[in-house]
Amino acid sequence: MSVSSEKNVQKSFTLPKSDFDQFFTLLAQMGTVYAAVKVSEQSFAFRAVTSAKQIAFDAIRTILPPKKFFYPPSETLITYDKDGIYENEPELEFKVIFGVHPCDLAGLGIMDKIFSSGHADSHYMRQREASFVIGHSCMPDKHCFCQSMGSDCAKSGYDIFLTDIDSDYFIEALTPAGDQFIALAQPILAGATDKDHERNHHFWETRSAAFTNGFNSSNLKVTMEGEWDNKLWDELGERCLSCGSCTPVCPTCYCFDLVDIASLNNDSGSRKREWDSCQFTGFAKVNGDFNFRPTPVDRLKFWYRHKLHGFDDAYADKTCVGCGRCTVSCPSGIDDIVAVVKALQVSSAAKTSEGADA
Repeated sequence: MSVSSEKNVQKSFTLPKSDFDQFFTLLAQMGTVYAAVKVSEQSFAFRAVTSAKQIAFDAIRTILPPKKFFYPPSETLITYDKDGIYENEPELEFKVIFGVHPCDLAGLGIMDKIFSSGHADSHYMRQREASFVIGHSCMPDKHCFCQSMGSDCAKSGYDIFLTDIDSDYFIEALTPAGDQFIALAQPILAGATDKDHERNHHFWETRSAAFTNGFNSSNLKVTMEGEWDNKLWDELGERCLSCGSCTPVCPTCYCFDLVDIASLNNDSGSRKREWDSCQFTGFAKVNGDFNFRPTPVDRLKFWYRHKLHGFDDAYADKTCVGCGRCTVSCPSGIDDIVAVVKALQVSSAAKTSEGADA
């Protein structure tokens, strides 16, 4: 998929679920297919699959989001020896990533903006270009609040998108690459009829009504700034373990550290980029033993601000996509973003009411 060459070439088709094996065979001809598979009683992960039977179509969220394919947890950026310094450009594996839900597609869109802006990150962009992304519809569970974040419907980031409409899939092609694949799959596809469009519309209306978790996101910036000194932050900070579990699972967390690894004889080595977390005690520590965010409270407030409105000024986007991964992964239960935001909004509304009565 070419991030820079996306254009609206959207067309709609249907695929009988009985023909999905043939559809999968066409995908596998493009490259290695990755999809959600069940890895424990409650967990799913994107893994390489060789058969449609391995795919967990009912997966709500994977442990790690699809950002791991383009921005891996650890990667070598450069190597060096006595003769020079070399940019590391490993051989690319073309990836077909199947079953990316709307919230994760929104997350990829944010990561694309970050890594393509200014001096584009060549390592991310090379991986992103060598991919074909298939979005897939889903139904929310009690942790999903993507509707509140405006990321409940897929707008971009995919080549084709599949919506489950009973015995068929409603398929939309968005990019030139998606259009080319649709042309190859024509023998097993049919053009979408008015009835198919009605079924597709019915699914998304039903899904929209199925959300049980969320909040009003129109006043997040005012709420966060007005409640910066709320005692709730102290309560959350007392429970925070600074374990950083919330950041690797987030579709849009992109902080990293650079690690230099030298050989024992010191005449060669490498520089690696590894995921880091703003929740780690030493993340904001600088020379002179000074820490810009020394306490869990400082770090939590920073993370919440960045997720809920800190990205607005630069990109007009929020970096929380409402996937619920941080809520599920937090061992202390302090990353229930919906509960925290609602509590802050109640406090903010109370202050406003008191001011009006004064």
